[in-house]
Amino acid sequence: MSKRNQVSYVRPAEPAFLARFKERVGYKEGPTVETKRIQLQLPDEDGDHSDKEDEQPQVVILKKGDLSAEEVMKIKAEIKAAKADEEPAIADGRIMYRKPVKRSSDEKYSGLTASSKKKKANEGQINKQDSVKKNSQKQIKNSSLLSFDNEDETE
Repeated sequence: MSKRNQVSYVRPAEPAFLARFKERVGYKEGPTVETKRIQLQLPDEDGDHSDKEDEQPQVVILKKGDLSAEEVMKIKAEIKAAKADEEPAIADGRIMYRKPVKRSSDEKYSGLTASSKKKKANEGQINKQDSVKKNSQKQIKNSSLLSFDNEDETE
């Protein structure tokens, strides 16, 4: 079984006609197992991948009140510092849960209620129609309704 570990693949030499053809076409060899094993350089863990110098927004000052490039850098630094202060580092890999802030009932429905004159008018008409139907049903009574109390009728 120890001989299995010693088995390896030996790639044969490429035929001359294939080498010439690949050279004319400009074929590039794909990644091999060895190239895939090589660790690529890991990006910085800052999370600011778009802050590379050539990818930064261009600063154009048209008026006196516009921000200069230096002022923008100062503001970004302040924002980063504020963000770092807000989110304390997680110690020991533990996740900290916080209770959500409860809202009052006024805040829940403040943006959800909407009405218009048409809706109010339609609601009023529907209420009137319902009350008219109920009154008419109360007035109509049939005297020849079925009765299942036979003993009372025979007497």
